[in-house]
Amino acid sequence: MWNDELFTFYTSRLPKVSDIWGALLTGADQIPPLFHLITRAAFALFGVNSLSVRLPEVLGFWVMSLCLFRFVWKRSSALYGFAAMLFPLVTAAYDYGYEARPYGVVLGFSGLSLVFWQSATDGHYRKISLVALGLALAAAVSTHYYAILLLVPLVLGESVRSIARRRLDPGVWVAFGCSLIPLLLFLPLLERAASYSGAFWARPDWRSLLEFYYFLLIPALVPLVSLLLFSALYTAINPTGDNPFTREPRPTPPLQEIMAALGFLLIPIVAVILGVLVTHAFTDRYVLSAVAGFSILFAFAAYGMLSGRAIIGVFFVFVLCSGFMVVIVHQLGKMTAAAQELTQTYRFLQSQNETTLPIVAADLHTFMRLKYYAPQDIGSRLVYLADPQAALEYLRYDTVDRGILDLEPWFQLNVQEYGRYVMSRRRFFLYGQPGFLNWLFYKLPEDKMQIELKGRNGDDLLFLVSVRDKQPLN
Repeated sequence: MWNDELFTFYTSRLPKVSDIWGALLTGADQIPPLFHLITRAAFALFGVNSLSVRLPEVLGFWVMSLCLFRFVWKRSSALYGFAAMLFPLVTAAYDYGYEARPYGVVLGFSGLSLVFWQSATDGHYRKISLVALGLALAAAVSTHYYAILLLVPLVLGESVRSIARRRLDPGVWVAFGCSLIPLLLFLPLLERAASYSGAFWARPDWRSLLEFYYFLLIPALVPLVSLLLFSALYTAINPTGDNPFTREPRPTPPLQEIMAALGFLLIPIVAVILGVLVTHAFTDRYVLSAVAGFSILFAFAAYGMLSGRAIIGVFFVFVLCSGFMVVIVHQLGKMTAAAQELTQTYRFLQSQNETTLPIVAADLHTFMRLKYYAPQDIGSRLVYLADPQAALEYLRYDTVDRGILDLEPWFQLNVQEYGRYVMSRRRFFLYGQPGFLNWLFYKLPEDKMQIELKGRNGDDLLFLVSVRDKQPLN
């Protein structure tokens, strides 16, 4: 697990639910409480471990995939529904389908909201579907505030439906309104979270628009090109083909569902606009639900343009499964390398002669990971030095250091204020990469501290820090 997942781990493990609320009330982790309660339930059912902390996200991604299958299958065929179900597996969304943060859970609620909206508009189990739609949207917003943007595609699709029907469907609009209720309940949390927006670590600009779509779809480039080439070649050789739908009209998706799928593609645009003008916070994983729109449109377009040919549907499924296997092999390689790197890091730190000196991690990511997995002799020596003012000066954001200081009473991870720690004139090791998410390598020389290189472990360096002279610190 990495830094953000460990925030989830420590918050969800707090003794009482009121403690979770108190930790979130600091504003340091801008996540609604339902997500932590879901993780807490996973701990209660399956124990406290690295699998259970990620289980809600795994299930959420799985639920989204099944919902995409059902949504597309109703308007095309099972093969093309299966293609829609597999498409997210070859995009960057899959990387967050098992990360212990709300993104996979939000994807699950996104899929459920689509299916319940489709059922409600079709009149299938209408009352149950409307209640479930409202609950799915409210739950999504209760796990991540940016999930409120799920209203963009649903409102767009329902507006098109209302225009076509020339009347509103009050039940659907009331269900949409349910998504706003959690925001009213979480107003104290939102106010505290807003206090971090002034110098947030992930401030968007207008380039973030194109960067998101590149980030999401570039892993799927090879499968998509393969599908395009095969489809073009097959239709050129066999323009009519074996079409089982020629004797009866093929089902076609209603216009409102196509518009809803297009609306999912608009979510990142709306999020970036809000981020630039209002929230001043945005990162790509906040709007991963856009993958649902790409999946649906990809399947609908292929089904329509290729006349629902079964052989091409089979090829689509084969290519997507093959692409997913490549992703799995790549991910397993990364995880194995990360585990080996961590083991090597501990051996490197244990090999140093001065085994009683504190080890200051240069950045929070390094500190959180080393602290969680460290053996006792290393873990007891690990320290993180926080100074929001220095972070703002050198990195132009202070939310990382502010956040860990605010959460230290809850997490108890040995986070110290930089000024007090260095003023003690103690010697310590400094471990990390100069220039990587840290300011210590700039600040320590200014404060008359001597930095002596003691060793290297891959890209990370180990320094011995001590007082350079008797001049007072700045």
